[in-house]
Amino acid sequence: MSFQHLSSPTPSQERIESKKRPHLSVFRFASFQNTNQAHDQAPPAYSRDDTLAERNQMHAKVLHWMRIAIALVSLVLSLIIIAFSGNVLRIYNDTRYNNVEWILPLWPATVDLRPARALVACGVVLAVFSLIYVVLALAPTSLRSIRPLNLVSTLLAFLSLFITIFTTAYSSTIDNHLSDNTQAGTLASWTCKWQGFSSVAPGRFADICSQSTAALDLVILMIVIEVLHVLLAGWGWWVGAKMKKVGGEKGIAV
Repeated sequence: MSFQHLSSPTPSQERIESKKRPHLSVFRFASFQNTNQAHDQAPPAYSRDDTLAERNQMHAKVLHWMRIAIALVSLVLSLIIIAFSGNVLRIYNDTRYNNVEWILPLWPATVDLRPARALVACGVVLAVFSLIYVVLALAPTSLRSIRPLNLVSTLLAFLSLFITIFTTAYSSTIDNHLSDNTQAGTLASWTCKWQGFSSVAPGRFADICSQSTAALDLVILMIVIEVLHVLLAGWGWWVGAKMKKVGGEKGIAV
């Protein structure tokens, strides 16, 4: 019997050793389980709802600042309307009785001040409305969520639009009615008769005419701005409905 024959294992011993030795598939299965667990612990994928929510939040931010910009523009124009109309009334009060430069009276017996006062009132109301919205939109309160701001913006937009249309129609109607009257007139209709005769026009008549006309033109411009404000209010309700549909209303993050 040789040493080579004694050292080689028998077939039965090989079968026993193979049973004790772990199979490679066990390691492969364990690694597969670890891979699955790693996938299970990974963060969820970015869903379509998340994309829509992010897009709606972006629209809400743009809407928020556009509304504030409209309110600030309206506030500035309202203050200019107040300044022009108030200055016109001041000049009239200064020259109504103290016309030492002219022997004849500068003004007719009847001067209708309603258009000028209507412009002042319109400017004051629009300025207050604009200031209210800016304060509410920028204040760190619960009103910064989109639904309450939609309510406030819609109410102020329609009220402002009605006021500007009414003021324009009211003032223009009175001015046109008295434009050809030689015994009465408004501040604008009476002073604007001297257009083209600035060299012989009574003092400050050119200023009264230009400022009265500018104030009325600014109110007409405010109609366009308030129409845009109404459109933004409608867009706000659309954005709010989209936000509520996707994941609940969360408000505007500034």
